[in-house]
Amino acid sequence: MPGAALIALLCALAAPVACGAFERSDGSVVQCEVTLGGESRVVHEVWLGHGDIGDRHPSLGGAAAVVRPGADGWPVIFFDAVVFRAMLSRDPHMSDFIFYHECAHAQDAERDEIEANCEAYLELDKLGVLTPDRIDALASTHKKMLRLPSRYGGSGEIFWQRTLDCVNHRLASQVN
Repeated sequence: MPGAALIALLCALAAPVACGAFERSDGSVVQCEVTLGGESRVVHEVWLGHGDIGDRHPSLGGAAAVVRPGADGWPVIFFDAVVFRAMLSRDPHMSDFIFYHECAHAQDAERDEIEANCEAYLELDKLGVLTPDRIDALASTHKKMLRLPSRYGGSGEIFWQRTLDCVNHRLASQVN
């Protein structure tokens, strides 16, 4: 068994466990790297939960994933394993997007939700995995979220539109 697959298997079997290798829906294993005070590290990932769908881990506050500072002050990404297991079967594109969204928060704690979404979109685009079908799927999944907190724009429709506005602004500024 390849090393990355072994890490992913151990993470799945031993939650909560801190790991630093996220397996994207295409099977690629990636890591989120951050730099603080001139030092770079791989962000630890902690997978929480092991029950049935709907059995959300309380420390995540209903989110699929969150970034919080670890005991050493470095960011840690906490994932809801139950949510991700279900997501991989119905919306695998969202698991990748959420990873890069949370990585964007870990890399810059000042980023708001729209900016983190923007970074996730741009990173997936840079990696060449954003096909027109995947963009449509991401849009559809976001737009299904009818009610969201104000930091997301209030609804998935607005959240996605603000994400695209940010992406278009960033791309236009790269051209100029």
